[in-house]
Amino acid sequence: MSERRRVLIIDDEPLIRRAMADFLEDSGYEAVVAADGAEGLDWARAEQFDTVLVDLRMPRVDGLEVIAMLKKEQPQLPIIVVSGTGMLNDAIGAMRLGAWDYVTKPVQDIEEIRVTVERVLERARLVAERDLYQAELEQLNRSLEAEVVHQTQDLRMQNRELAALNRVSYAIGDPLDLDTMLNRAVNAAVEAVEADGGEVRLLNSQTWQLVVAAARGFPGSYLSSATPIPLGQGVVGQVAQSGRPHAGSNSADDVWMAALRGEGFRSYLCVPLRTGEAVDDRSPIVGTLGVLMRSAHEFDAHQVDLLANIGNQIGVAVARGHYAADLRRTNIQLELANEELRQLDRLRGQFIQNVAHELRTPLALVRGYVEMLARGELEAEEQKAALEVTAKRVETLVDLVEAITTLQDVSSESLNVGQVSPAELTKTGCQMTAQRAAAAGIKLRHSVPPDLPSFPGDFTRLSQALHQLLGNACKFSSAGTEVSVSAWVDAEEGTMCISVADQGIGVPPEEHERIFERFYQVDGGLDRQYAGTGLGLALVKEILEAHGGRVTMESEVGTGSTFTIHLPLEGDS
Repeated sequence: MSERRRVLIIDDEPLIRRAMADFLEDSGYEAVVAADGAEGLDWARAEQFDTVLVDLRMPRVDGLEVIAMLKKEQPQLPIIVVSGTGMLNDAIGAMRLGAWDYVTKPVQDIEEIRVTVERVLERARLVAERDLYQAELEQLNRSLEAEVVHQTQDLRMQNRELAALNRVSYAIGDPLDLDTMLNRAVNAAVEAVEADGGEVRLLNSQTWQLVVAAARGFPGSYLSSATPIPLGQGVVGQVAQSGRPHAGSNSADDVWMAALRGEGFRSYLCVPLRTGEAVDDRSPIVGTLGVLMRSAHEFDAHQVDLLANIGNQIGVAVARGHYAADLRRTNIQLELANEELRQLDRLRGQFIQNVAHELRTPLALVRGYVEMLARGELEAEEQKAALEVTAKRVETLVDLVEAITTLQDVSSESLNVGQVSPAELTKTGCQMTAQRAAAAGIKLRHSVPPDLPSFPGDFTRLSQALHQLLGNACKFSSAGTEVSVSAWVDAEEGTMCISVADQGIGVPPEEHERIFERFYQVDGGLDRQYAGTGLGLALVKEILEAHGGRVTMESEVGTGSTFTIHLPLEGDS
């Protein structure tokens, strides 16, 4: 049975902290409660917790102080802010101090607490994996450096072979690439034993064949025409498999020597390319080094040891090159992952700023009218107008909250699927947008045949998606232009297609790939011309994907955009 995750709840309201604790206990967590910030800090310092839920307004030590202290003392500890709806600025300040997420009070759906806790714990797991991966990479780099130092020390101890080993060291010391290094090393090996030719073969770990990588003293076509030698076959294959050097004379039935029969070679010496010192003849082998002579020659122990040492150096250099290439690829992948995280952080910060702006403006207007109504400063007609404006602003806030909550909840399992009429769906979307279009001086044109076949879907969610597309079309279009809705059946694809076309500003080509990402906006700063949070098109995309469909876009700057949703005509059984 897995160990329960521990949650510290810091809230000065007994009923709230008890309710959250009981709910989290029922959800499989171990909950510890603290009545204020000071007690919560004591708990956090005394015991280990997986996450902390903290209220912002508390006696003695408030939530912002708790966040600041825990961020300093336990920077990896995920913190969730539980703040009142009137404390948006405090919540934003808490996020800037290092809080990971927030939940507003009063909590309308206690399930939101569990969802938020699971979200931050998953994020904490990913961050921990990333940090572990980085540590492993750094350890690997240190290991490689230690191996290089060790090999360098070994080279210095080989005094009696200094001249030959120096030439090899020069060959592999500062290679431009692997091919250059191997060619220099073959030259040094041939000269070291005064041979007439030589070659390096590298072991292909997928085919388990030894392939010529560099050669000297052979015909020019040999490098491209030499037959790969399977591991364990012939002299070369046996040396690579056994890890032991082998010397001898020309053998007509050997696959290696047979290929060079016409070149007059009579004697050979083949050694393995090891990636480290052999222990009981065991160490990773990456290939072979072979030298040949046209005279009858018996290689003595000194020459065997010398060539074996050269082979070891080449093997380490090859392994180091492979490790370096792997490390470079890993570092590139890590940098890409880090850049994605940085981009996500930037988008999150931009999203928080935009949401704050989108909430603050209508709330300020609503508050002003409410205060004027409370003081009796408005006449009857003025009161009616004020209430109408207030209702519109509240509706805007409700749409924003619904967009955010829908992104959290939308999935194929959450859909209420029934048969949807394209004509009814598009008509509903136009009705939902009609008032906004009229206020902006934009003409809505509905061109959907009433006899199109129905398809399976969640009418409410699809209406929401269509409303988002129509709202966007109106937002980015000028007065006097037209927004049109059409639908048709794509028989080849087996989908119902519904498109929304406008004559607005269009989307730049470089933004097409990212336009459906959460929080992303082409014009995302606080000084942007068009309001919004960057959730609308992401909401459309995720609703369509939950239905097994997709959304596409065609756009040209200055001409307009056409968004088309594609929905399967038949659902899964």
